[in-house]
Amino acid sequence: MYEKRFSAVAIPLLMASLAVMLLLPASLVVGQVSEELPWFGVVASPGFDPSVPPVILGSDYGPRPAIVPSGEERFTSLEGATILQDLESIVGFSTASRETQEIGSGQLWGRISGLPSGERSMDWAERRLREVGVPSVQRQWFDQTPGASLWLPLSWEVRLHGAEAFGAGSRDVILESAMPTGGTVLPPEGLTAPLVFVGTARPAELEYIDVRGKIAVQHITPKGHLFLERRPARAKVQELFRRGAVAVFNIVDQAGNMRMRDISNCGGPCFNLGGEDGRFLEGVMDAAADSGVSNQLRGTLNLQAEERSGLRASNIVGIVPGRSEENIIINAHIDGWFDGANDNADGFAVMLALAAHFSKPQNLPDKTLLFVASAGHHTRGLNGPDQLVAQNPELMSRNMFAINLEHVAARQINPARTDSNGLRDIITDSGEGFLMNGLSQRSARLEAIIRAGGQRYGLNFVSAASTYGAGDNPDVDAPLLQLIQGNPFYHTTGDMLETISTAGLERVARFVAYFVKELD
Repeated sequence: MYEKRFSAVAIPLLMASLAVMLLLPASLVVGQVSEELPWFGVVASPGFDPSVPPVILGSDYGPRPAIVPSGEERFTSLEGATILQDLESIVGFSTASRETQEIGSGQLWGRISGLPSGERSMDWAERRLREVGVPSVQRQWFDQTPGASLWLPLSWEVRLHGAEAFGAGSRDVILESAMPTGGTVLPPEGLTAPLVFVGTARPAELEYIDVRGKIAVQHITPKGHLFLERRPARAKVQELFRRGAVAVFNIVDQAGNMRMRDISNCGGPCFNLGGEDGRFLEGVMDAAADSGVSNQLRGTLNLQAEERSGLRASNIVGIVPGRSEENIIINAHIDGWFDGANDNADGFAVMLALAAHFSKPQNLPDKTLLFVASAGHHTRGLNGPDQLVAQNPELMSRNMFAINLEHVAARQINPARTDSNGLRDIITDSGEGFLMNGLSQRSARLEAIIRAGGQRYGLNFVSAASTYGAGDNPDVDAPLLQLIQGNPFYHTTGDMLETISTAGLERVARFVAYFVKELD
């Protein structure tokens, strides 16, 4: 907001770890305080721009190409470029949600089951399944579970108040990456309070810190992504409220200046802050402490939110009949927060490619295939997999296997910093992020197929067999294969089209087609 700093200079891989240690943000170096510049000379973040990826997308070395074994060139439905076209269409429903301000001021957007964006996505999914040749396509509607509701923040603002004590010309700063966590409630007039830094909010840090009546600022460094920090972060925030804090800021040490939706039910007003806003705020708090004016730091929070209930959504079930009534489910949820390119537009686009592939007469399997466009699991009370099972008892009784495609083709992200302010990370890997291949029921034969298929198409599987099954999985008795990535941009505005690997889409599509054929 005072200065934009974007560097396109990549740090060589061999220097990455050294760069992280030595090229610390100048604004965070204790002792470098200037009272002649706004905010002690600490450079403000560039604000928030939903069209700017949080990472530099390296192009010197293109993505590792997909592997197409001899004889499989004819499977054109599984080509990455073809799948990418559907992926772009799916993400388009999210960007339309933002542009039309479907949710309040448009600060939150996505493909939301129960809202028009979710219905439009499903309209398109139904049409696409018919277009690719699926002979039987059913739309199955259902109502939100009584008593369930969807919490939606409509508009909000987090303001850091300026004062001459922080340097000449220190005007108020809006921390644009701020994102209220689920269930946050503020009075209509908002909340203003002083700020206090609590580090990582461990007991040893809090022993001598008085948070009563203050906004506690804690630092979170995710192990992969914020999903893994939900429980520990929530527990720490709840403890801060028990100690008397009136609000909590979670500075999430991530790339760029993303809005991050994870963490909920904190027990009080709680906001996540993106990496660049967080670095600015921590730099200011350090400089204020060095100048003896920390007690003048104040913030104001405003929020309008609502609970929505009585919603309605649908699943789409496409059936490709085989010679046997036994069936294999291939499921992918279509809903997602923000652009949701990896969660889960890529999984859904791959599912469409498989529907097109197996609908061709020369590729028809022995088993009947069910292609499920699931309403997903992001809207409380509108659970797609639960409804799939509840509404199709006959099909479920004949199910012999299920596959869930969820976050499958994001590029690998390297955490090396690119400039002395630590403003951006860079994608350096030519392949995709690691892919979990959880098999709900251990089987040497099935694990051998997974291993052979992973090697055949070059998937970046984790190095050990697993029964991992978190995600949008239908509750079936038969074995289930879950393909899912641990992307650091999960549930953030960084989950953008630019971070998806076209070759990765093809790798997963060809692998699943191979797996189904071997299973069949």
